[in-house]
Amino acid sequence: MRRRFAAVLLALSGLLAGCASTVEGAGSVAADARKPGGGGATTLTPTPSASSSARPGRTTLKCSGPVISPTGSPYCFTTPAGFEDVSSSVTVDASIGREKYRSAVALGNRDLIIVTVYELPVDTDPIAAGTLEGELKSVLGQLAQQGFAFESTTAERGTVDGARSFRYHASQEKEKLESDVYFLFRGKNEIQVNCQWKDKQAEIGKGCQAVLGSLQFKSVK
Repeated sequence: MRRRFAAVLLALSGLLAGCASTVEGAGSVAADARKPGGGGATTLTPTPSASSSARPGRTTLKCSGPVISPTGSPYCFTTPAGFEDVSSSVTVDASIGREKYRSAVALGNRDLIIVTVYELPVDTDPIAAGTLEGELKSVLGQLAQQGFAFESTTAERGTVDGARSFRYHASQEKEKLESDVYFLFRGKNEIQVNCQWKDKQAEIGKGCQAVLGSLQFKSVK
């Protein structure tokens, strides 16, 4: 029996050329995410950040439990309880950017969490948080023109595995979807965690926190 998994992915633009994509596929369990290709351009110039020296990064991965970590990837996380690994089942119809790895866990066709890794042409550690958020705001403007509504264009800042995190809440009226989207920066890696739901908000919220709490990713300079 074939199952369809569909998600809206928000890709970084400015650092990367990004777009919103529809994702669908059959729901067989797989250990590794596929490795898409692509290209992009950056307009950012590193600006010294007072706190950059306090972000030495991670050199090894030590996730535990049922772990998802694609071969050769710089990240790992623990599969949340009750979720199915559908990494190999999710394909992107349209994507722009240096997307290197993608993993996904799901509860249903439209209730899932996707972790995507982008390789950036610049080291983001010396770049000030305000500059990164400014780039992200330009992305939100582009996505708003494509039918996305954002609760706020001001990010909720935090840290995940010691790396800087920028959270936004997005909704898409056409598909009746809601997403909490996290953009994480470390070195030349940008990781996007898209926690999307249609019917299972509480379960996705709990699973999202479990993924963020267990996520580890190495620094690439």
